[in-house]
Amino acid sequence: MAKNTQVETASRERILDAALEVLAKRGYSSAGVQEIISLSSTSKGSFYFHFPSKERMVMSLLERMSDKLIEKVTDSVKNQPTPLHRVAASIRVLMTTFARKRNVAQVLLLNIVGNGKSTDKKFLPIREKFSKLIQQELDAAVSSNQIRPMDTLLVSRIWVGGFHEVILHWLLAGQPGPLTSVTPTLQNVLLKSVGADSAEFMTQNGKSNR
Repeated sequence: MAKNTQVETASRERILDAALEVLAKRGYSSAGVQEIISLSSTSKGSFYFHFPSKERMVMSLLERMSDKLIEKVTDSVKNQPTPLHRVAASIRVLMTTFARKRNVAQVLLLNIVGNGKSTDKKFLPIREKFSKLIQQELDAAVSSNQIRPMDTLLVSRIWVGGFHEVILHWLLAGQPGPLTSVTPTLQNVLLKSVGADSAEFMTQNGKSNR
C-alpha cells in the first residue's frame, strides 16, 4: 500500500509539474488537459483520479507554488532581528525567486487572472496568502513600536499590488532588465510607506544591499 501511495504521489507531482509548464506557455484558457497528460507521461484516468477538473488541478498547482514560496520566504528571513528586517528581507527573497523562476511568476501573477469574475474569485485566496504574510510582520512591527498603528491588512494588500505591477511589467515588457535591479527601490518605497527608516532595515547578512 505504501508503494502504491508513493506511485500516486509521484504521478500527481508529474501532472502538476507539467501543468506549470503548459500554463506558463499558454495561459489558463488555452491550457489543455490532454497536453498536460502527454507532457507528464500519465493517463486521463490518472489525471481525473487526482483532480476532478482542470480548475481543481490549477488550484492545487497554485496552492503548491504559493505554499512553497511562503515556506522559502519564511525560512530565509527567520534569523532577521526585527519584524521590519524580516519584511525587507522578504521583499528581496521574493524578487530573487521570481527572477530565477519566471514560469512561477508567469502562472501566479499573470496567466491565471482575467478569466472571468467567478474564476478570479476562486483564485483570490492564493494572493491573500501573501497579504497575510506581510500583515503578520507589520502587526509585529506595530506591537514592537517600530511603526505606528495602521490598517495593516490594507497596507499589505497595497504592497502585494505593488509587487504585482512591477513583476507584470517585467513579464510583459522586459522592464526592468534584471528584475532584482529594482529590489532596493522597492524596499525603500514600501518601508517608507509605513513610516520606517528604510536604510536601517535594507540589509543582507548584516550589510546594506544598496
